[in-house]
Amino acid sequence: MKNDCFPVSKYKITTYTGNKRGAGTDANVFVTLFGEAGDSGERRLDNSKNNFERGRDDTFMIECPNLGLMRKIRIGHDNKGSSAGWFLDKVEMERVDTGEVYLYKCGRWLDKGEDDGQIVREM
Repeated sequence: MKNDCFPVSKYKITTYTGNKRGAGTDANVFVTLFGEAGDSGERRLDNSKNNFERGRDDTFMIECPNLGLMRKIRIGHDNKGSSAGWFLDKVEMERVDTGEVYLYKCGRWLDKGEDDGQIVREM
């Protein structure tokens, strides 16, 4: 039985890894989108074995119930792998059905051994 109570929206997430030495990560990266109507739940960002490399941008599609106006995102990683630390420059999120674009600037390390030691950021 199809549930029409919650319309589904597509969100295009583009992460921009900084161009610093050691900026890329081999860890598993997760994102949660928060809007006025709720949140997406934690989603793993994975479309290639070479995601999140130094100086690169990576794009992912997420489908979830319409979140309404965006409030914030939470992005982080599981700190696994030999090169877990990640320098995240920014995240761009586009709601595909409306063309609304949100830019979340980070410019910080998600690394237990750098910056403030946090591996999750909210923007």
